Amino acid sequence: MWILTPTASELLLDSFGFRVPEESEGWGKGVYFLTEVWRVGLIAIHQLPRSPETMWLRMLGRGRVQQGAIAELSALPVDNPLRTNALQLLYILQANLQANTPPIPAGDDEDQELVMAIAPLFQQHLEAAQQQGREERQRMILESFLQVRFGELDPRTSALILPISSLHIADFTLLLVQLSTLPAGQNEDQQVQYLLAESVLKKSFPQAEQSSEIWAGIIHDLLALSPDNLSSLLADLPQLSIEELMARLAQSLT
Repeated sequence: MWILTPTASELLLDSFGFRVPEESEGWGKGVYFLTEVWRVGLIAIHQLPRSPETMWLRMLGRGRVQQGAIAELSALPVDNPLRTNALQLLYILQANLQANTPPIPAGDDEDQELVMAIAPLFQQHLEAAQQQGREERQRMILESFLQVRFGELDPRTSALILPISSLHIADFTLLLVQLSTLPAGQNEDQQVQYLLAESVLKKSFPQAEQSSEIWAGIIHDLLALSPDNLSSLLADLPQLSIEELMARLAQSLT
């Protein structure tokens, strides 16, 4: 088991019996172990050397340690694999923290500060992906995010992901933020699918002026389709008007 801590004094480490590994073991500064029987290691993040290998761990630190690591990440080229991997790891970590920890009062969440700090870097990464298969990249990002946050995807959710992958970057980023705020619970799949369907419809019919009740009804009917019928309808969506969509839904559900 590994323990990650932003800071750890020598007095604290000694009180628990952590030892510094021998130089021949190949571990660098900032790594400690309990006795072999416990199989526990500890990383004191503030002691880690400033190197590319420790960068994403140092972003989990505090104050200057974290700020320095974010500055190093920002200085890397947008298409650098280390930058890409670090961002993905951090967003997966954020999703896991939100899924497995109770809500924290506003102003008390240090993890939120990290998310806000790296959000511009993630935005740059998405913009760069426009030249390297942006839609495929966004699809992979959304699939990974949903799998980490909510588990395996059912066929209906998978069908909705494909048209969403072509969303404008700003709308795609907003959708990720909305999905990350959904509470865990028995209705999480329905909430996810509702948000995905709503995004698809807003993308396809940006000028449509419908009441919230009508939009809710359209989304309800859309999600009532079988996965195969849903996929077929979504493929035809760019050629349909809002009236034609409503007629197709009514025909499919009769």
